[in-house]
Amino acid sequence: MDRWDYLQVQNRYSQDKKDFGIYNKPQRLDKILLGPDKKNISKFYNYLLEIELEEEVVKGNMIAWSRNIGRSITLIEWEKIWTRNSKITKSAAYKENAYKMFYRWHFSPLRLAKMSPNMNLNCWKCKKNQGTFYHMWWSCKEAQ
Repeated sequence: MDRWDYLQVQNRYSQDKKDFGIYNKPQRLDKILLGPDKKNISKFYNYLLEIELEEEVVKGNMIAWSRNIGRSITLIEWEKIWTRNSKITKSAAYKENAYKMFYRWHFSPLRLAKMSPNMNLNCWKCKKNQGTFYHMWWSCKEAQ
């Protein structure tokens, strides 16, 4: 991480800590590690089994993107895409947007319609096709 990235992260962390009180309360892992010495290994092991690991999150996204583009994506390709995305710009806002797209965090009309049945599930731009994530970002004629 270079100096500019570090300063952006440090500034954001300081602001969030002041606004939201981040990490003022001990987390579950803190309690396990700082608690009594009885059964620490069992507690820690059970904690690790419960949390969602990063590999599982990445695997789900790889499968979803593979379905959309019609071929499988290797781990080497996935890592190359991720590295290229992180080096394109110094802007934290752009990196955040790329991260959200990479992990499919943007809500598409189809996803919003599943949450709220009275929502229209068609694309916001062309208003013809079903508003899937892939359609909204890549195949919509109006967006291109």
